[in-house]
Amino acid sequence: MKVCAVQLILNIIGGHVQQLMKNKDLKREKEAGNKQRAGRLLSTFLRTIAQEKINIAAEGEAPRMITKARSLADQIWHRALGTYVYIDPFTEVLKQPPPDKQMIELIFDRCEGKVGTHEEEKKKDASVPDKVSEANKDRLNKLAQKK
Repeated sequence: MKVCAVQLILNIIGGHVQQLMKNKDLKREKEAGNKQRAGRLLSTFLRTIAQEKINIAAEGEAPRMITKARSLADQIWHRALGTYVYIDPFTEVLKQPPPDKQMIELIFDRCEGKVGTHEEEKKKDASVPDKVSEANKDRLNKLAQKK
């Protein structure tokens, strides 16, 4: 009789734990969905703002109209090439930093495409039996969780 009572309690607790885990998974999925929607919305606004025109006037030149995206791209190129010059607010000295490696990497990734990681290539090149056994393993794990 004690064994049955213990099993009953464990079953009840196990069911409660499984429900808590399901709720946690649903919460994670909802948060992930909200982050994706927020990211898409931010991208939309950034694209809209990037197309706005602004006046640019260099010393001795007539003002010209360019988009904000063009202005940002110019700044990225100047930093990548090391031609970016600024006045240090503390010493009021004109400074020219060396070429920025992050900007070089950003330009290269945008122009040539990002290099895939080894894990992505490994998953892509998996053989059919490996894919089937992975799918079966996932299915069996889901079945075990339901019990």
